[in-house]
Amino acid sequence: MKLYGNPLSPFARKACVIAHALGLTLEVIDILPLSDEGFRKINPLGKIPALTLDDGTVVIDSRVICEYLDHLGGAKFFPRESSRWKALTLQSLGDGVGEAAVMYSILGREDPAPVKIRTRQMAAMLAGMDALEHTQFSDPPLIGEIAVGCALGYIDFRQPDLDWKSSRPNLATWYAKFCEHPSMKATAVKPS
Repeated sequence: MKLYGNPLSPFARKACVIAHALGLTLEVIDILPLSDEGFRKINPLGKIPALTLDDGTVVIDSRVICEYLDHLGGAKFFPRESSRWKALTLQSLGDGVGEAAVMYSILGREDPAPVKIRTRQMAAMLAGMDALEHTQFSDPPLIGEIAVGCALGYIDFRQPDLDWKSSRPNLATWYAKFCEHPSMKATAVKPS
């Protein structure tokens, strides 16, 4: 299987965390979709990640890719009982924080940056993290925890000056512990 993504993407990282934790092998193809129109032959939406299976089938969207990988690896991260809805809702919150962080970063590269839209993205990140401060996280982690951890890792990498931890001590403590999981360590982006 080939995963098309970028090591900085919190969404590609989610899939890599799942694959690593389940012992699945992925060939990761580093791609910047905004500058590679050829990628549209794999995912017509031009969004990462995209997973190509050995038979040529393409699976798109990190949520679908992660659930597919989980299915292959024994269904560890997507519960089937009543806790499923909590896990999926937390995944949506984590993904929303990640989406806002990605958009904030992308828009910051424009000259001039669209201030209103960037302000809205920052507000979404901060409000999402405020909600996460009061979250009861699952242990062992499920897909929601993975989404949140990957989003926070992206924020730490892209906005290192954003002091989100001092005003969210519960979230900061959980995140520090979560980053110790082998799959999070193995997929961490190292500053160059």
